[in-house]
Amino acid sequence: MPREATPLRYLDLSNEATLEPLIRMLQRMSGGSSSKEILADFLGQYGRVRPVDAFVGVKPDADGYRVMYAVRTKDAVNGKALHTRDVNPEALALLELRRGGFFGEVMAEPKPKMVYDVPAIDDPTAGPVVSGLRSCMCLPIFKGEEVFEWTFAFSSAPDGVIQPRDVGQATVTANLLGAANRHADAVNEIERLNGALRTQLDGIARVQQSLLPAKIPEIPAAELATSYLTSDEAGGDYYDFFPLPGGRWGILIADVSGHGAAAATVMAMLHAILHCYDPDSQTGPDPAAIMKYANERLFAARLDGMFVTAFFCVLDPVTGELAYCNCGHNPPRLKRGSSGEVAALDGGGATVPLGILDDAAFVTERLVLGVNDTVVLYTDGITEAFGMTGEMFGDHRLDAALTTCTGQPDCVVDSVHKALFQHRGKPTRDDDQTIVALRYHGLCAIA
Repeated sequence: MPREATPLRYLDLSNEATLEPLIRMLQRMSGGSSSKEILADFLGQYGRVRPVDAFVGVKPDADGYRVMYAVRTKDAVNGKALHTRDVNPEALALLELRRGGFFGEVMAEPKPKMVYDVPAIDDPTAGPVVSGLRSCMCLPIFKGEEVFEWTFAFSSAPDGVIQPRDVGQATVTANLLGAANRHADAVNEIERLNGALRTQLDGIARVQQSLLPAKIPEIPAAELATSYLTSDEAGGDYYDFFPLPGGRWGILIADVSGHGAAAATVMAMLHAILHCYDPDSQTGPDPAAIMKYANERLFAARLDGMFVTAFFCVLDPVTGELAYCNCGHNPPRLKRGSSGEVAALDGGGATVPLGILDDAAFVTERLVLGVNDTVVLYTDGITEAFGMTGEMFGDHRLDAALTTCTGQPDCVVDSVHKALFQHRGKPTRDDDQTIVALRYHGLCAIA
């Protein structure tokens, strides 16, 4: 037979007059969002727990001390607490530096104290507030082994009302309050810095996206579609189109290592370098020559460990020839219009990205596109996207998405995006994801 549960026995606390005010004080303090709010709640509520009529906060200094606030508890209830906890050190330094007197004598020894028969306080800030109050709990607030500041709790209660144990409890309470204030200030400072950083990153992202093509060019015999999806942090994905002599078109996709401002800056450098290249006065629209030109200038910029993977190709709309150079980038995919087969576009130069070696070799490869062949350029944010099980999207899922689509550029983009969402289970990204899809329609489209 199961034993009957023994009823719980409760201690009757109904006669503890300070319990309810103490709970209310802790509730208000724990809900404060800033040290200013926490301190104001404490000063306004503590007088209901202990017979304290006024508080003075003092900040020690190597040459003396500064009175941060002095307030009657009844005024603190109405939000009239005078304090400077929420100001910066420069503003705190503007407060009058004081020496000696009651506060100086008490703070000479960093221990809690109970003082009776307090003399008149000769201080322009604290004196008028504590006038007539003759007992004081002197509570050091520690930060490590050092006294960070002092709280002086003045009372008009007769001697003996506040006991030594009250001073000990008040010291613990004051130090917990100090820790809560520092925590609140730290959280607010982190939020402020994060907000400032987010504003900067948003600005960088806007500049970054302004460097991308404003619209897709109209290339004879070809059809294009692009997609540029950013992660939460400014990155270094980049694509661009370049009109070249002889009616040819240059198409670039690139990815700067890393994220943030540095990656976006290198991306802007590559944009400027390529738009300064003049194939008429240089070596013509040859992908290897163009990549060599960009590499020399990025290497001279001393990127300090950063680099750029890039794939640059030149399309001749008349002949269908695609000349290309791969600089350590993900091999594009080629979907044949005749069979629907998808394969990697391998070869095309050095495996070394731009900006690493001054004398890197760059090679141009060539192929002739057939009618309705589709070339898909992409960045590693797609193939390296992690799914719900921790597995990468990979080349095989990309190829599967391309196999099931028609090969039309818009269909390519939609199919890859759907496969990515199914793999990840959410629309967010850990890295930028860029796609440039090119379909060649053949000579009949020019005629």
